[in-house]
Amino acid sequence: MAEATQPIAVLTDSDCDLPQECFKKYPLFRLPLGIACGDKCYRDGIDITVEDIYARQKTEDFKTSLPSEADITAALDAIRAEGYRQVIALPIAAVLSEGTANLLRLEAAERRDLDIAVYDTCSSSVGVGALALQAAQYAARGLPFHVVKKLVEQLIPDTTVFFSLSTLEYLQRGGRIGRATAIAGTLLQIKPILSFDKSGVIYTPAKVRGHKAVAPWLVQQIAGMVAAEKERTGGRVRFNLMLCDGGIPEEADALQAALTAAAPGYEQIIRGQLDATLAVHLGPALLGAGVQFLRSELPG
Repeated sequence: MAEATQPIAVLTDSDCDLPQECFKKYPLFRLPLGIACGDKCYRDGIDITVEDIYARQKTEDFKTSLPSEADITAALDAIRAEGYRQVIALPIAAVLSEGTANLLRLEAAERRDLDIAVYDTCSSSVGVGALALQAAQYAARGLPFHVVKKLVEQLIPDTTVFFSLSTLEYLQRGGRIGRATAIAGTLLQIKPILSFDKSGVIYTPAKVRGHKAVAPWLVQQIAGMVAAEKERTGGRVRFNLMLCDGGIPEEADALQAALTAAAPGYEQIIRGQLDATLAVHLGPALLGAGVQFLRSELPG
């Protein structure tokens, strides 16, 4: 069988924050990440929802965990059962969960019925979602496996997402930042803007004063990136926009309106809702946005 005719599936995880309709329309599959509370274990999006986390996290302590080997096997078995032979695996950034990618690589080495390419997405949330969705759209076009892999390799550094939190409490509770930093940020109403560098390491490109300053910063930053790319290429630029929120859809609607007005010419808007796994560490009322440049030329 020629490579171009072999069906390709894209496997991501519940961190991707994509809406369910994407999984119905494209060759996309989702692996649930793990969440624990006391002696109970849950699978993100199956046994527990982000709304459950929001309702319970003020009084209960949650921890995140790797997907189970059984769930990984089940996801790959489902992919194989639907007739796919080749898989692009795009999990949460290795810096956030190195074990997830390692488990996938171990499983890939054992499978003889699937050809699996596992990538470090160097991103999270809708950044991972945008990678997975665009890869699935490439796969749906019938492109051969080696071409889709090359396109994904270029997409990863060309995908940038920013997000801001309403509170630093849950990062502090999870040991991600110190208590003094969390208290100082709360008292001063400092809202750090977080992103991922090209290695997938989280850094802080900016800090703004107050929640109302977050959306204008996001719009200005992303519109500036698009304008710079247009100048670099003489106006020939293709890009997707991304948005994500943690239980504040009205603010996301307003952000979307402002962002699309400031950065017209996009190919699609990829919009998601924060998942339960990330909500454990980030809490409610997250607001995020990003841009994904499509710099690669497609064959044909």
